[in-house]
Amino acid sequence: MNVPLPPPMHHRSILITGTSSGIGQATAILLAKSGYTVFAGVRSPAAMDHLLALGFPNLIPIILDVNNADHIAAAHTRIEQAVGDAGLMALINNAGNGYSAPTEYTDEAKARELLDTHFWGMVNLTQQFIPLLRLYAAANSTHARIINVGSVSSISAFPFVQFYTAAKFAILGFSEALRFELDPQGIKVMVIISGAVKTRIWQRTGESAMASLHRLPQQGVELYQDNLLAAKKLSSAVEAMGLTADKAALVLKKALEAKNPGFKYFIGTDARAVHFMIRYLPERLRHWLVRRQLKFK
Repeated sequence: MNVPLPPPMHHRSILITGTSSGIGQATAILLAKSGYTVFAGVRSPAAMDHLLALGFPNLIPIILDVNNADHIAAAHTRIEQAVGDAGLMALINNAGNGYSAPTEYTDEAKARELLDTHFWGMVNLTQQFIPLLRLYAAANSTHARIINVGSVSSISAFPFVQFYTAAKFAILGFSEALRFELDPQGIKVMVIISGAVKTRIWQRTGESAMASLHRLPQQGVELYQDNLLAAKKLSSAVEAMGLTADKAALVLKKALEAKNPGFKYFIGTDARAVHFMIRYLPERLRHWLVRRQLKFK
């Protein structure tokens, strides 16, 4: 189901993926309230109906699964028709999911789906929309933006979420390379390094870890049970201290509106603390802290 597209407002049109909940939805609402025309990618009609019920005429939900090439092509066609010669001001790649399991007991299909959603879906979508972003930069004599939502896992690895970490590391590297490529064309590329934010991904990842634990054979339970339970407990504690999605959205808005945007934008003091640890603590000490927290003997 799709809805008619009104004309973009003030030539400031933005596409955001993963707006069914969490940071994506909070950012979509914040930017719509701020006068931007927001094309909000969701995967289900129910999520579309929820956004429509909010009553913002410039918040336009579209069905967009970043793993579906037909969805990407259809979204591009509809947005291109809507923005016309004004182009697209910004693309915010936020779609993601969670999966947790010991490496030797990984469900490959679930791991591949995670990597496809976080990384390859983002890459494919970005490829499609670069021309519309370049058009905006040329038409408005200002920068267009690509904002890729990474994580503290983009700069520091954690056990049992190794595929999430791999995807987020890939986003960081891809984004930095892309920043060099597109800067001469008037397109700025940025990465959000997010710490703990109270979103559903924590619950889904925790549930995934417990589901993995229940499926382990006896040897797997003996090897990993204490660590998985400690990881689940730590995850819940970190989430409880995390920022709300509304506060996280303010950081994305700051990146969007910065006159001379930097490359990395941090969400939360925990993200900055991890960044500090990586820069200044010996690697051996940092690894010891992780092993201690997760009860690796």
